[in-house]
Amino acid sequence: MKSRVRAGSRGGFLLMGAIVVGPSVHGQEKPDLVSFPSAVELITVDAVVIDKDGRPVPGLGKDDFTVREDGRPQTIATFEPFDLRADPSPAAGRTSPSPVATNVRPLAAAVASATFVLLVDDMSLAPARQETVRATLARFLTDGVRDGDELILATTSGDTWWSARMPEGREDLLALAARVRGRSLSGNGREDIGEWEAYRITHFEGKGDGGGAAQETAEVNPIPQPGQPPVWIPGAEATQRVVARYYERRVCIPDPVPPRNSPMTPVPMCRAMVHARAQAVDLRRANRTRDVLAAVDRAVFALSGVRGRKALLLLTEGFLNDADLPGGLAVAGRCREANLAVYSLDVRGLITGLPGAESMGAPNFTELGLMQSEQVEFEAAGSVELAEDTGGFAVRDTNDVPGGAARVGEESRVYYLLGYSPPPGKGPRDWRNLKVEVKRPGLRVRARKGYTLRTVAEIAAAEAQLVSKGRPRPAKGTEASAAEAPPLPADVARALVSAHDADAIPLRAMAYVFESRPGGTLRTVIAVEAATSTLANLGGEAQPRTVLSLSVVATHRDTGQVRRFDQRIEVDAQATRAWEGWLVVSREFELPPGVAQARVVVRDEFLGRLGALTLRFVVPPATGLRLSTPILASRPRSAREGAPPPLLARRDFVPSGLLYCQFQVLGAADPGGTGPQVEASFELRRTSGEVVRRGPPSRVEPSPDARLVRLLGLPLDGLTEGEYELLLQVRDVTTGETREERQGFRLSRSAS
Repeated sequence: MKSRVRAGSRGGFLLMGAIVVGPSVHGQEKPDLVSFPSAVELITVDAVVIDKDGRPVPGLGKDDFTVREDGRPQTIATFEPFDLRADPSPAAGRTSPSPVATNVRPLAAAVASATFVLLVDDMSLAPARQETVRATLARFLTDGVRDGDELILATTSGDTWWSARMPEGREDLLALAARVRGRSLSGNGREDIGEWEAYRITHFEGKGDGGGAAQETAEVNPIPQPGQPPVWIPGAEATQRVVARYYERRVCIPDPVPPRNSPMTPVPMCRAMVHARAQAVDLRRANRTRDVLAAVDRAVFALSGVRGRKALLLLTEGFLNDADLPGGLAVAGRCREANLAVYSLDVRGLITGLPGAESMGAPNFTELGLMQSEQVEFEAAGSVELAEDTGGFAVRDTNDVPGGAARVGEESRVYYLLGYSPPPGKGPRDWRNLKVEVKRPGLRVRARKGYTLRTVAEIAAAEAQLVSKGRPRPAKGTEASAAEAPPLPADVARALVSAHDADAIPLRAMAYVFESRPGGTLRTVIAVEAATSTLANLGGEAQPRTVLSLSVVATHRDTGQVRRFDQRIEVDAQATRAWEGWLVVSREFELPPGVAQARVVVRDEFLGRLGALTLRFVVPPATGLRLSTPILASRPRSAREGAPPPLLARRDFVPSGLLYCQFQVLGAADPGGTGPQVEASFELRRTSGEVVRRGPPSRVEPSPDARLVRLLGLPLDGLTEGEYELLLQVRDVTTGETREERQGFRLSRSAS
């Protein structure tokens, strides 16, 4: 969608300029530190050093490390230690989110932080194990994170993708963790086949001479009796094992039933049933593995360029190491390039028995032992290898999965960034073995095992493929489906799914909730302000002009519904007031009641600069007496009497003149059809509770369009700088019902 915005436009955006009284704050641009073009000058590898008890070791220096590539020592050019274990000061974080989100943070408020992705493989998760996952997530979110940490909580099914910053985001993440549910379709019925068995049958035993042909030409195939071990056919062990199990479970019933221990000609129908079932199970397995790899890839895409070590906790029941499945090696490679360590947490716990064994009747202990071994080893080999390849570790065969997650959080706070120049002699696609060691005895290093150098063109091609994976999945009824949404630049697509703010363009954002709409939704407007001092002026002083793109993804926390909007905005000379400080735009959505999150990305189309932030807000229930979000502004939108103030994404004003406040009363009773009877009053208070302005209750008269709207003009002259609270009170005279709305704001002579 393309839009040319002019002053006074009545389109989807509102445009105005907010006068800058003091100097504006500019964010520092953060370069992408981890990329691998063919002419790369420095390879950065992060290393975790642990002692014999598995605890991370701080306090090491550059001379304590050695780096070898393909067995040859390399000179460590850069070295940076990180120890993020210390608690930040109490002033570093706030426990409740502010209604105004910004990507500009004072340097004094910056704290050392870690980045985590909590990825739940809910498509493999059995419903009986979802409580283990919920408990693991809850413990990690309570004990494993610190103020300033950035997190993404996601599921492989795609119904959850939520980013947050601690401590403000803890409540939402805990709520999402509590509703994780197992979606596994695998059962424990009589026809059940293990994934490893299905993989062997489908990929090896159903092909060529080693599988079906061997069975078809066999002269005898003894059918084991309950409690007896199966009889194997060479080259078709898994097939014959399942055939024997089907006979034991009476899935396949020979006709006529032979005498005990008598040989008989094999029944092709039973083998056909086994192969058909194996193909269905293996297809489900392959699709689930693709979903896991795609979700990991999306996390890598979201965090590429974020500095430091990133940890991805994959809570899964494991997946096979399938060499025939494309993309697995590429995903591991991208994890290594992005310095993202994967930690595989097997939520099956300590496996002491085989699910579904009771349906076998008298168990065949030889077969159960084989299947249990396969379940522990083969069916988790892919997730284990992904973890070890990327510098993480695997937690498996233990009932203390939450403890394993806590270990991940602990070691992710003490690490070292080592940089060196890659030696010549290999092409960009050649694998380079990497080994980082520490000279002190008794210590081990966890780091990625190698890398490849990719050309700039290869990186661009890979990112183009990942743009679609990074795009949120809209729910039914959303404004734009993934297929309808226009293609996005890779940096915009990445910023939309990231938890990390981008501050090359300073931004502010705030949500306003108004009247209800059909279908139980409410009209919600997200106002965004961008600092014009960082935007390219393409028309000069005489005719200032700039071109921006705005992308907003609004996600409802408890349903996973997604609304997305993308627009190209041309700001021309008729909007000259915008060049005085802040360009204000807004976008309207229809959202259901509940907690929501908007990811806002603004891009300068000429300079390529990017601003991104996350806005968290609450859409109230559309029932009973309530107030719309009050609109505060230092001047009305126009000189026309009664015109509402503009929608601003800020709550700081200069202590002079008037502060305008407009709100609408909704849901008032009208039993007689003569119109609602509503009174409203206000108090302006300091944070100490002192009342500095007061308005007594008075009747709210309906506007010409029958809305109950009140516009206040509060004098600010004589008030000191500081924090204030505006308390709005309304009463339905007919029912006696009352409602209050509190709006905090700040008075400062340097407000912009």
